[in-house]
Amino acid sequence: MQTNTTLYDAYDRPVKRQDLRREIAAPRVGGLRNIWADSVASGLTPGRLATLLQGALDGDAHDFLTLAEEIEERDHHYRSVLSTRKLAVSGLEVTVEAASDEKRGVELADEVRGLIRDPGFGHAVFDLLDAIGKGYSAVEIIWETTAARWKPRYAWRDPRFFQFDRETRTELRVRDEAAPLDGLPLPPYKFITHLPHLKTGIPIRRGLARLAVWAYLFKAYTLKDWMAFIEVFGMPLRLGRYGHGATNEDIGKLVSAVVNLGADAAAVIPQSMQIEFQNAVQGSGNNQVFEKAAEFWDKQVSKAVLGQTASTEGTPGKLGNEDAQDEVRQDLIKADAKDLSHTLNRDLVRPFIDLNFGPQEVYPRLVLFVPEPEDIAQLTTSLKELVPLGLKVEQSVVRDKLGLPDPGEGAELLGVPAPAPPPDEGKAENRTHTCPFAAQGLALNIQDATEDDLAELEALALEDWEEQMGPLLEPLKALVASAESYEEVLEKLPGLLPEMNADQLVEQLAGAMFKARGLS
Repeated sequence: MQTNTTLYDAYDRPVKRQDLRREIAAPRVGGLRNIWADSVASGLTPGRLATLLQGALDGDAHDFLTLAEEIEERDHHYRSVLSTRKLAVSGLEVTVEAASDEKRGVELADEVRGLIRDPGFGHAVFDLLDAIGKGYSAVEIIWETTAARWKPRYAWRDPRFFQFDRETRTELRVRDEAAPLDGLPLPPYKFITHLPHLKTGIPIRRGLARLAVWAYLFKAYTLKDWMAFIEVFGMPLRLGRYGHGATNEDIGKLVSAVVNLGADAAAVIPQSMQIEFQNAVQGSGNNQVFEKAAEFWDKQVSKAVLGQTASTEGTPGKLGNEDAQDEVRQDLIKADAKDLSHTLNRDLVRPFIDLNFGPQEVYPRLVLFVPEPEDIAQLTTSLKELVPLGLKVEQSVVRDKLGLPDPGEGAELLGVPAPAPPPDEGKAENRTHTCPFAAQGLALNIQDATEDDLAELEALALEDWEEQMGPLLEPLKALVASAESYEEVLEKLPGLLPEMNADQLVEQLAGAMFKARGLS
């Protein structure tokens, strides 16, 4: 464990080891980092939404982040597609590329592999992907020292506990009573801060929730009107009729009966009165306008989060074919994986190596591996062709690209099969291979076949050529003999083909070819 060397983070800030073991951004009851907050989604209006979005740009993103959290709980579709995108990345295999094939480089890579096997690492990866919706996410590292080793423990922090600096809007700072206006800078090696580059601009404007909140608002109005429509028109109209002699008391009883009939499905009225049920909705399509409006906003959210709508809406072909859909989705996964890999290498791998093994010129590289089987096949083919020509390739690089760990000491290794032992020369001299056509009088040693053997085969094949050609040529001879002119032969020749039997010739040629291959 390194104790004396002054360490510097990726931004050239000195690391204070005494700060690494204590929590910096833990929640507090009654302070600026209070986890409790009033609902923003309830009673939301377009004017209120515009105001809180502008407030986020001005440096106060508390209400916007609260709303972003609420719509994940209230909007089933947004929750579904956002979880799909996050799980697609968090489920990727994490590989580690060694800095070199030297012993030191391999050892450091193995240390990082041990780091990512910690179950807490997987949870931290998923928590960091919360930045896809909100624009940023922070996980605090509480370093523990055991057996002369710095070991990280991870704690997700509510994004409302942070704010951006008021000058550039790009530096993430922790909210604290000691600096209520600007916040405190994040200590080096204490936080994994993920700010995905989903679009150009300041981080608070990059999150997908900034798009989704408008779709949520408009869909909420649609659903509210839809429920009102169902409440009014989903049940038949109850029409009460009373006679000319009815008193006010009688009319009141009838009104009460009509109301109770809708709520209790039971009522008592005088015999002289009657209640009729009228179908309030005639025709079709009156209620589809709400459903189509809700589907429209869901599709806009699918486009924003997944880049397409076909797979989520069950309408294949929206992008032309399924391959195109997969390609778009693959691009998103690659971009998210690349962003998160960069964050983890900067804020976790480098601090872990520096604290335990000191600064390095080159560090192991953690990669969220997006598998592409066709690339692996191409890599294998290229190596097979280029390495024999002198191409120098490090084994560790190839293993990392294939997703294979470095072999352990004493492990059983795959290798090139040993060449087969040469045949016993004494036995080989006495071994004679008899061709399958020996019954025709041609027994040869295949290993010692010569030009004389091939000439013998040719002579054997031509011995009875007249007999073989007979069935094929006899009909033609008969036609020539009976025809009176050359033109008549040409005219009748096409109809002659069915009578010309070539079976014997074809069989003989196939046998000769088989014999020739046996001698070659």
